[in-house]
Amino acid sequence: TVTLNNAPELLFYKRLNPSSLFPPAYEICVYPLADSMAQLHRLRWQIGGASVLLLLGGLVASRFVAARLAVPVEKLALDSEENREQRKRVETALASTSEKLKRSARYSADASHQLKSPVTLLRAGIEGLLSREDFKREIYEELSALLHQTHRLSGVIDDLLLLSRMDAGHLELESQPVNLSQIIEEWLDDLGALPDSPDVKIERDLPIDLYIAGEKRYTSLIVQNLLENARRYNRPDGLIRVTAHRERTEIVLAIGNTGRSIPCDEHEHIFERFHHRSTASDVSSHGLGLNLARNLARLHGGDLRLVRSENDWTEFEARFPIAAQAPDGAGQTT
Repeated sequence: TVTLNNAPELLFYKRLNPSSLFPPAYEICVYPLADSMAQLHRLRWQIGGASVLLLLGGLVASRFVAARLAVPVEKLALDSEENREQRKRVETALASTSEKLKRSARYSADASHQLKSPVTLLRAGIEGLLSREDFKREIYEELSALLHQTHRLSGVIDDLLLLSRMDAGHLELESQPVNLSQIIEEWLDDLGALPDSPDVKIERDLPIDLYIAGEKRYTSLIVQNLLENARRYNRPDGLIRVTAHRERTEIVLAIGNTGRSIPCDEHEHIFERFHHRSTASDVSSHGLGLNLARNLARLHGGDLRLVRSENDWTEFEARFPIAAQAPDGAGQTT
């Protein structure tokens, strides 16, 4: 490049006679660069302006996008705060309910303990009166009825104590093989000796030495409640059928009886505490037996349910886990 008249020029030259003996001759071309330099300068300004505009546009777009994205984030934060507050309220309610249940369990246990002593004294007094021989027959009958009621009241107190221990989580089973067949047979033998027992026929289909995993006294209490209900709510000349069989890893015990059916709308409530059937009947009950029996069955790792109650037939089914190993000399029937 050269400068002519203070303007940049682009100079091209070419020798015309490189092999000649004459003085060299050149072809010279000069191109002005002023227009190109001005165009380059304008292009630089255009690129710079476009960069500034793009930068400003990017800032505006980023703020717009950030604002749009901030809305759900803020909403999420608000929802999270609301959920936190709601969770706190739920936890507070659960803690309050748990404390109320604990107080209720303690109250039931304390009340039951307080009642045991006066009931025991009352029973001893009635038994003392029954031992006398100078009363009329009607007096002895009244005293016998009162003695029977004291035994029923003692049963209610024992049930409440047991339920209180379960509610508090203080009842643990010492699981061992229990001969369910033997327990059922013993209660069936005693069933006819219970007071106010109606004349019913008993059918049984029980394998010998049917062993479950559990604790004998609580298993016996489950069987007792189911059989007493089958007797209590039966009709004269009725039927009680007891069957048991092995089903995979469980022992299934079914106890059914004739008598007035349980209304359908009560099926889901019969296992509630202090629930009494609405059927017309003069049968008295404290409403704890089925609740206690089901809780004990579940504590054994099994369950208790109402199979059906219709057409003069009501049947309950209890399930127990099979004992891992029966005692020596006991044959497990399959």
